[in-house]
Amino acid sequence: MNQKAPKLRASPANKGDNSSGPPVSEPTGYQPLAQRNEHLLQQLLDTVPHCVFWKDEHFVFQGCNRQFATLVGLNEPNDIIGKTDYDLPVPKKDADFYRFCDERIIECDRAEYNFVETLQCCDDQRVWLRTNKMPLHDETGSVIGVLGIAENITEQIGIEKRLRHYEVMASTVDDLLAIISPEYRFLAVNDAYCAAYARSRDELVGMHVRELIGEELFETTMKERIDQALAGNLTHFEGWRVFPGSGERHIHYTYYPVFNDTEKVVGLVTKVHDNTRAKRLENQLQQSQKMEAIGRLAGGIAHDFNNILSIINGYSDICLFEMASDNPYRSKIEQINEAGNRAARLTQQLLGFSRKQIIQPQLLDLAEEIKVLNRMLTRLLGEGIKLRTVVDEQLWFVKMDRSQFEQVILNLAVNARDAMDESGKLTIRISNRTIAEQYRSGRYDVAAGDYVQLACCDTGSGMNPEVQARIFEPFFTTKPKGVGTGFGLSTVYGIIKQNNGFISVASEEGNGAVFTLLLPRCHGTDAQIRPHHPGEDSAVLPRGVETILLVEDDHAVRGLCVTILTDLGYTVLEAGNGKEAVETVKHFHGQIDLLLTDVVMPEMSGPEAAAILSTMQSGLQILFMSGYTEDAIVRHGVLGSDINFLQKPVGPKQLAHAIRRCLDNRLSHAADHTDR
Repeated sequence: MNQKAPKLRASPANKGDNSSGPPVSEPTGYQPLAQRNEHLLQQLLDTVPHCVFWKDEHFVFQGCNRQFATLVGLNEPNDIIGKTDYDLPVPKKDADFYRFCDERIIECDRAEYNFVETLQCCDDQRVWLRTNKMPLHDETGSVIGVLGIAENITEQIGIEKRLRHYEVMASTVDDLLAIISPEYRFLAVNDAYCAAYARSRDELVGMHVRELIGEELFETTMKERIDQALAGNLTHFEGWRVFPGSGERHIHYTYYPVFNDTEKVVGLVTKVHDNTRAKRLENQLQQSQKMEAIGRLAGGIAHDFNNILSIINGYSDICLFEMASDNPYRSKIEQINEAGNRAARLTQQLLGFSRKQIIQPQLLDLAEEIKVLNRMLTRLLGEGIKLRTVVDEQLWFVKMDRSQFEQVILNLAVNARDAMDESGKLTIRISNRTIAEQYRSGRYDVAAGDYVQLACCDTGSGMNPEVQARIFEPFFTTKPKGVGTGFGLSTVYGIIKQNNGFISVASEEGNGAVFTLLLPRCHGTDAQIRPHHPGEDSAVLPRGVETILLVEDDHAVRGLCVTILTDLGYTVLEAGNGKEAVETVKHFHGQIDLLLTDVVMPEMSGPEAAAILSTMQSGLQILFMSGYTEDAIVRHGVLGSDINFLQKPVGPKQLAHAIRRCLDNRLSHAADHTDR
């Protein structure tokens, strides 16, 4: 800053040359008085904590105080008289700068304040000075020199430099850092803090914490924790928070009390660590452990429970096949049959959610699959709900168990129907989608790659964020008590994850919901698509005359199967386990066409018995049946494509069609072999 300096009068002792002889016109006693005054002035200047110096109009030093003399390596202040900046132990470029500043001040006759310069000391150490320079005037107002007062700010510059380093460190960390005063106001914040709250530093510094986070959160949570830190206690706590700049995050807070030299708390440092990813991983682990626990429970009960359901459903099916339509007991048997079927579906949903369902993945064209399901969906939704399906041309294939895909579509449709209260529109859109880069969907990272996307969009009541967060949890339902099991969407979730896919939901209250499924693309050809078996829906069961060896350790299930098979015309041999089956074949001298065996049995399992019996009976067809996923024929819940399998509970229709398919496949293979 430049401004007109006050006119300082130069003393006679500073005028003229530098000779020591007294002026002839001075009165007697003047010289001792002047010398005493000069000595007192020098003492006064030496007590000033800053460097003081003055030069004549030719830029020659006329004096300085002891601080400046020491700084430039002189023994006494008077040693500087007659020297210029170029005579001092400073680099020439520094001396040029000092001369330039002095010339400007004398030429412009204006003072310059608070400019920062450096000076190289006699010990080669460089110091920083904040200098004020002003012109000196004689009694006539003419400029006769320059007066300089310089404050050594080297320590302050060092502190500021360290502070800048600290600021850089604070700005590069991801944690939110702030200093808060005892009055709950922000004294300093880092860049991460500004970004999280979408505010500038100027906006935040000085702001009350209440103003930033709101009255309710401040009074119910934050104030108490801040007060703990202001009382001198290190404080930790965590929880979910919504930030304007980054949405909902799980935060770990640490409040560090700040003490002054007298151990008084003068504020606190708050560190806000975003551990959302870790918390989500923890939640995923807990969810996985919960699913695993349910899966173990499901697997444990599935075998016995499905045997029981086989008896209930199987015999009720037989009764209904043989019972006249006007039989007074028919409606009661139908109720028993329907209850058994519901129990079987519930078991399958439980297994599907926990990924314990036995599946046989195959190449699927979802465009064809949705066509097959259209009629069933229309009946399921009812007359008040309009169904619209939109499918891209040249849709990619996926690899998935056909029955699982049907489960997914039906469960999504039922959920949409219930949300629309029997009136609305359901749109199922299937399309190809390529994801170029990994992104986050809900709680999971979706990998880059090619997918077939299925979006199920309804015009129902929608969901709030709290419901959306729990929508895939088992047993969770928003339906009234006694309506729904809470397994529909959790089953969908489990099936999609079992098939290496992804599922997400987007919804707003009053604006419906969109469930988006991503299933990995699978390369293949139309020739590899297995056809549906429409004849299996027929009320007429296929029959046969072949010989079947039935191996089942549950007496009641074995009796049911014998009844069904003999009624269909087959010759049936019975065995209670694998060892009995081997002995039965040893004593049987005819041809056995098919082995129908349970998998988990005492003494000898079904697969072990099948391996032995295949060597004893050439061309033996094998059909496994089980309701348990931890079987020897299953690898991670997936069956090999060459294995014939029947999922329990079994009934007349399923058993009749499964056996006929196995036997007909043997005949077609034999025909192909003869042709060759």
